[in-house]
Amino acid sequence: MDLRAGRPWAPLLGGAAITTVVALIITLAGSCGPDSPKRQAKPSPRTSAPASPPAPAPPVPSPASTPVPFVAPGYSPLKPVIGDNFADPAVIKVGATYYAYGTNNGDASMPVATAPSPTGPWIKAPADGLAQLPSWADAGWTWAPEVVPPQPGSRTYLLYFSARRKGEDAQCIGVATAVSPAGPFVPVAGDPLVCPLDLGGAIDPASHIDADGTRYLLYKTDARESAAIYLMRLTPDGLRPAETAKRILGRGKDEPVLVEAPDLVRRGGKYVLLYSAGWYFKSNYQTRYAVASSINGPYEKAGRVVQSTGAYGGKIEGPGSADVLSDESGDHLVFHGIQDYLGGSKVNRGMYVTPLAWDGTRPVIRGIAARYEAERARLNGCASTFKRPRASGDKAIGPFDRDGCLVEVPVFVAGTGSYSVKIGYANRSGNASRFELTANGAGPRTVRLRESGGDDWPSTTAEVQLKPGWNTLGLRRLDGRGQIDYLEVR
Repeated sequence: MDLRAGRPWAPLLGGAAITTVVALIITLAGSCGPDSPKRQAKPSPRTSAPASPPAPAPPVPSPASTPVPFVAPGYSPLKPVIGDNFADPAVIKVGATYYAYGTNNGDASMPVATAPSPTGPWIKAPADGLAQLPSWADAGWTWAPEVVPPQPGSRTYLLYFSARRKGEDAQCIGVATAVSPAGPFVPVAGDPLVCPLDLGGAIDPASHIDADGTRYLLYKTDARESAAIYLMRLTPDGLRPAETAKRILGRGKDEPVLVEAPDLVRRGGKYVLLYSAGWYFKSNYQTRYAVASSINGPYEKAGRVVQSTGAYGGKIEGPGSADVLSDESGDHLVFHGIQDYLGGSKVNRGMYVTPLAWDGTRPVIRGIAARYEAERARLNGCASTFKRPRASGDKAIGPFDRDGCLVEVPVFVAGTGSYSVKIGYANRSGNASRFELTANGAGPRTVRLRESGGDDWPSTTAEVQLKPGWNTLGLRRLDGRGQIDYLEVR
């Protein structure tokens, strides 16, 4: 989704012939790795991954060439992997190569980039992945592409995209096909796949393939007053509707402006619907999620913000349009964040990638601090919970008045690596105190709790090594006293 209130880009140059040659070069380069795209094709990043072993429908992902996933030099979950304009990103893996697709950027209706890993380095293709638009579409208004790899018995890649319908101030959703993940994608002839003009049009298509192989398309209706997310079952080839679309999610009172950019996966035995809330060109744009036991709903909103400018401490602005990428190393969240404000609704947005893990149906990503209140720790009989009005959650634990007193705090993280642990505390004993911090019983390090006074609740920080999923942070008294308020992991 892009530049809704701005003028269209000028018609794009280039053509399908040039794109075909470049696409062939990119595809051959990708096939030179240990896994050929002809043999291995990663299922759509929005394809479901049930908790129980799935039926043998999607192709098996290519095997990892090393037990440790490659991480590009200089990568950080807080830095864009594509820094210039690459909005509404979606990523698939084919063989040993990752392909990213984005909203039109003035150079291409659908820019394409490739990389050897989700973290990069990403290289933009010189040609347009969608050089030819359908007869119903105006140039310069193609948004939010979604590419689906071939399913068993097929060699066809599908592209779902939104474009402005000629003669209408509204977007519609089209579908195109290709034999290469780099394109050129050729639009299917005829009318758009989805075009509810009475609801302001449709944008943000997202594919979901259920465990039994049934195809679905999600999208957002575009009129502000009635903006909502819809689900529609498709024919087995993914080219036509199989039934009338159903409204599955609308805006909540606590959500800014509207909901959009759906992405559906199956985790923790349920359907998890990620979506964005707010205007994409404002800093309060954010990612949320809802959960359902049936693909048709009802979807219950979790009431949690997965991503926001505030959650990132301002280090990423307006994070949203999230897309789940799955490979042999696990899940990753691909999304965009605002790089530059150009006036009005015009912004440049870069592409980010961060490790993603699941605590049941709850998505957890790197780069965002998660606070764990100390009163929820395993106190092991050596500390008590008491009220402290100025403490986080109005409670703290203590007093840690004997040697060896140990409390344990379970924490959940995404991705292996070094994490910063911020410890909120109070120490009114008159002297500095020392505690030992461990992660999963290893890597002990000493943290110093300086003397504090009055109602102050200062903090200190230490680094620990954690693994994906649940970990246990231990705090053991070495000397002195103190009260622990919270542990915050980033």
